[in-house]
Amino acid sequence: MAVRTPILFCTAMIAAALIAGCDYVRLLRPSVLKQLDPDVAALVNELPEVDRQNKAIIGRLFPHGGLAHAREATDGPMSVEIRIPEGQFVWEPAIIVMPRPGDLQLDFLNEDSFSHHAALLPSNGDRQYLLLPTHTRGRATIRLDGPGYYWFGCPVANHAGRGMLGLILVRGDVPDGARLDRPVQPRP
Repeated sequence: MAVRTPILFCTAMIAAALIAGCDYVRLLRPSVLKQLDPDVAALVNELPEVDRQNKAIIGRLFPHGGLAHAREATDGPMSVEIRIPEGQFVWEPAIIVMPRPGDLQLDFLNEDSFSHHAALLPSNGDRQYLLLPTHTRGRATIRLDGPGYYWFGCPVANHAGRGMLGLILVRGDVPDGARLDRPVQPRP
């Protein structure tokens, strides 16, 4: 019994030291846990198996701009509202999830008093450009025919480099015709 007590104590001390050094354990503080709102939970559930090269980029977009699901309409395109907050270089939301390929109407609101912005948007392999002067609204309807990731950003000055990047994630299966020239991809 006397030999087991020091071994258990040493094992407990080593485990405590390892846990204290782990970055993830520090996330279990009450001040951090209270930040786990429904949007954070949605992101964690939405993108658990993002491939390695995109994980860091997508992970950085969410804390700054958030996530939204495109609203489906019975007789028109899906839609999302995107804000540009005062004095910040972010889209809110920065990640948009479409349940399926199709048309997406994006309603932008530039609340920034100091800078005009623009949106360079994907649309069926082409791009659309929408100018957003200070305190204005703008609307663009884009068509995304296939599932996948579609990036958008602000091409003004270095705004994209300062955080004005966004991602549209279109859910769905890749059509058989598109799979012919590609190797088999791992599925999440």
